[in-house]
Amino acid sequence: MDELCTMPILLFYYLLIYNETVNPDSARVEQIRHTELLQAIWLSTGNIRKEDIQKFNIHELDSLNLISDKTLAEKHAEREKRIAEQNKNNMLTWMGVKSNGTE
Repeated sequence: MDELCTMPILLFYYLLIYNETVNPDSARVEQIRHTELLQAIWLSTGNIRKEDIQKFNIHELDSLNLISDKTLAEKHAEREKRIAEQNKNNMLTWMGVKSNGTE
């Protein structure tokens, strides 16, 4: 209690604001820690292809949807759009058409 009474008022306000806005014990901060740990584990295995590395970001590994401010429907729509684009590119590559539309 002595530290609290002798603490400069500005430092007290900074700590109060940090505790109230960031809330280090919140589920969101814990989810960020968890997904960063998952990302580190997956990427340290060495079994990930270079083109798949971007799939292992914390937003993709966020299974509880706590990190992103988007709704599940928005995330699902973005994922479906990305998968459709990837399937289209795979089909064009299989047909021998380059990405600029020439053969």
